[in-house]
Amino acid sequence: MKFEPSQGGQHTAVDGLFNEYLARLNGEAMASYLETLRTPVWECELMHVALPAVDMISGPALELYRWHFVLFHCLYRQQQVFAERGRYLYIHFMRTCVRDFPAAGCCNEFDSEALEFCAARCSAHEQKCELHAPETDEMALDALSERYFYLDTSNFVALAAENAEKFIGGAWNLLQNHDEYQRCLKILGLPEGVTLDLLKKRFRYLARTLH
Repeated sequence: MKFEPSQGGQHTAVDGLFNEYLARLNGEAMASYLETLRTPVWECELMHVALPAVDMISGPALELYRWHFVLFHCLYRQQQVFAERGRYLYIHFMRTCVRDFPAAGCCNEFDSEALEFCAARCSAHEQKCELHAPETDEMALDALSERYFYLDTSNFVALAAENAEKFIGGAWNLLQNHDEYQRCLKILGLPEGVTLDLLKKRFRYLARTLH
């Protein structure tokens, strides 16, 4: 799959720089790899397929952030392509995977821990089962917000070098302490990849109800 250059218009300089990076991504190789994906993969594996010539180890943090952004931008564009084929491309820096959407009349709630759809039978014309229908849709809004972030090419240069260091440093720290991270999220009842805002809301809610 060849990704067309951005035609933002209002951000000519940004689009020009973004398109330089985009031109180096092998979209066809990434699309073929995703089509055959059977188990979850880390971002570094996708980088190796789509951007084999990029130094993801010793490069400057800002450069690493921009390659990460380009990769996720293309993944979210691919997500729509997969959806048109009845498949769901779940995007996460530690466990990107592809799953078939459940059949009509089955719950389409996606469990980001189990990496599977609920698929329980629903009432007519419903997309959620009784268990998931009452739940707030904060997780879905969170995912939508992330999608829009990576599809907006102005965010490609929105991060300063200092913040890029923190972004990359935070990712490495998370990988090194992943077990503890999972334990804390389990206590809070939250999935991985949750935003800081939602984390704070969940903590305040538990503080009010348990104390």
